[in-house]
Amino acid sequence: MTPNDGARPREVRWGLVDVVAGIAAFAVLSAVARVLVRLPGVGGEPALVLGIEQVIGGWLPLVAVVLVATHRRGRRSLRLDFGLRLRPVDLVVGLGVGVGLRLAALGLAELVRQATGTRATAFSGGVGDPVLFVLFAVLAASVVSPVVEELYFRGLVLRSIERAVAPAGSTDARRRRAATIAVLGSALLFTAFHLDGVPETAAAASRLLTLFVVGIVLGLMAVATKRLGPSIVAHGAFNLTVAVLEIVTPPAVTG
Repeated sequence: MTPNDGARPREVRWGLVDVVAGIAAFAVLSAVARVLVRLPGVGGEPALVLGIEQVIGGWLPLVAVVLVATHRRGRRSLRLDFGLRLRPVDLVVGLGVGVGLRLAALGLAELVRQATGTRATAFSGGVGDPVLFVLFAVLAASVVSPVVEELYFRGLVLRSIERAVAPAGSTDARRRRAATIAVLGSALLFTAFHLDGVPETAAAASRLLTLFVVGIVLGLMAVATKRLGPSIVAHGAFNLTVAVLEIVTPPAVTG
């Protein structure tokens, strides 16, 4: 018998306040990261710049908010609060969806290229420094980022919107409406977090549209399965295909 046997379940109090806290923390720490990368001796080190931007300006605020939400305002379990669990079938489904999303993104990019006469893809070709490539293009982008972002966007954000729109005891119709709003809302915020200024080209705009569609698909997976395993794998596969494309694309010729 454990100390918690027979204890009353912890009340879940996390919600939109925590989502806003995540947005604020992201904005503040992103600004801090921008200052740090301009310090003498830092700007000339690409690996250090990428690390600061990724960890301080990206992962840290999202992870911190999710952990505080579950520990202070939830059930102290990422599985119970936000559905962080993986089943074997998630690997197959997630891989298929992730690759399918990348193919759709490439198709959209090609349509933009043909319509505007401009280059719509940004694959330079080659891997450069193999160590940095593995660290940032594979491990960071395809393993760590999907877990962190899915915990925040499809875990905290999506579920907070659902709970706000359809509190406990709501009708089935209201819960379905809440799920729709939550999927769209989390996808919009997901896209906004990846916004790097106002898009000035058709290719940049198509990238944002792609991210929004990806956010919707990942949100639907989270709602349908009630867990984050499928969306994490799909997100990771979607990002990993960029590394694969960089490997198979001939290096750009300059000069």
